[in-house]
Amino acid sequence: MPKVNLDELEHAAIIVEDGDGEAKALVSRESGMIHLLNDEYMDEEAPLPSDSEGNDRYVVVPPAGTLGIGDQLVFRFASAHLAGDQATVRELFDADDADGFERLLEERGATDDWERFRKEQTETALRRWCDEHGLQVA
Repeated sequence: MPKVNLDELEHAAIIVEDGDGEAKALVSRESGMIHLLNDEYMDEEAPLPSDSEGNDRYVVVPPAGTLGIGDQLVFRFASAHLAGDQATVRELFDADDADGFERLLEERGATDDWERFRKEQTETALRRWCDEHGLQVA
């Protein structure tokens, strides 16, 4: 069973999410290598084989949000740990203000809780996805 690096898989899912349909990532079932593509970027270290389309040897990496590790993760954390600040968190994300979210976490003493929550939830979601697709975590 091929081994997939979770950090690279998370990065690929985020690129796909941020690519608004223009970015694509595939995982090789044979090697575990992640191939990233979009109109502006072609991975020179992991070029995509020409036979990748419609091939069972590759698994398409979904957007981070589909895996539950996108903005929904922040909102789940806010619901559980920042109950009185949920509207503020929503406003910060609507304004694309990541620095504001970090300041809020610092003000509430929740930075360590957020990092632990993010890491645990992300790892769980990525491991589940790998298991569903016959991929082993490195």
